[in-house]
Amino acid sequence: PPPPPPAPMVAVAPPAPSPPPVPAPAPVQSAAVAPPAPATAATRDLNSPLGVWLTEEKEGKVRIEQCGSNLCGYSVDSKSNQNGEQVLINMKPGKDQNKDPKWSGRILDPNSGSTYDSTIALKGTDRLRVQGCAFGGMFCGGQTWTRVN
Repeated sequence: PPPPPPAPMVAVAPPAPSPPPVPAPAPVQSAAVAPPAPATAATRDLNSPLGVWLTEEKEGKVRIEQCGSNLCGYSVDSKSNQNGEQVLINMKPGKDQNKDPKWSGRILDPNSGSTYDSTIALKGTDRLRVQGCAFGGMFCGGQTWTRVN
């Protein structure tokens, strides 16, 4: 049999430099009730893969977003932070998202232009196992991505 195809890699530009730190707000002197703070990364659903992920080889970032009832992932342009090429395509949720948070669809290998059957599965709150398979699952490869935000 032919050798297995290489694992799909997401090739994007290196990560952008970190933004400068945000200064702490001045203390409030009045007894007035402050408005509620906007939702932050700390309040997001950590059981969801929505957000930005750094690929295993640290060669790029992928932003996972809701697209209808499914998920889609886009390479992130390091200069503009805008979505680039779609690399995770039409990822449908698995049957039991509470017990086994998993999605399946297609993944694009931007180096070859080929797409493969793919699954993504949360491994804890900050790791995402991304797998691509060819020939009906006979040959598979994958990466573990790390949550950026």
